[in-house]
Amino acid sequence: MHGMSDLNEKNLARYLEIEGILNGFFSAFDYCFEHCVKPEIIKNNNQPISACCKNKYYMLYDIEHQAFDLLKEARESLYGNPGDYTWNSPISPCEYHNPLKGCVLTTHKSPICLAFMCRESIDLLRETHGIFTYDYLGINYALEWILTGYFSDSQYTEFKDSILTMTQAVSKPHII
Repeated sequence: MHGMSDLNEKNLARYLEIEGILNGFFSAFDYCFEHCVKPEIIKNNNQPISACCKNKYYMLYDIEHQAFDLLKEARESLYGNPGDYTWNSPISPCEYHNPLKGCVLTTHKSPICLAFMCRESIDLLRETHGIFTYDYLGINYALEWILTGYFSDSQYTEFKDSILTMTQAVSKPHII
């Protein structure tokens, strides 16, 4: 059983590496805050909004697997139990969604939360950057497969390289 634990740890480390790379991609693309959150906050007279965190997606979409248990344990070790969060004016059912600052998780997010991009942001990726390969469900499944060990080393490397390529593309100046 010790070998399975080591394998799950390796898969979690790979998952967290991809999470960091995806966070870099989202930071470079900078769609969510500028094009979605900020305009909604302005429309709501600087009141908090839930943006796309409209459910406990981390609970709904995480699968029954030891690797997901390991991710959850590591998340709760770093950020606490979701039940420990109580917000004065909850606007999102997700316990990790701070109504003033958004998601409290900077790492160890569930695959569905990490991968999600709305239709509008995907359209902007296509129109502005010529990126037609971002498919949030495909990214979600790839993250699940990395975490559970169903990705080979070559598939992992190819996936990682594709995210780095997308990050380079959105980081370059573009003409609108």
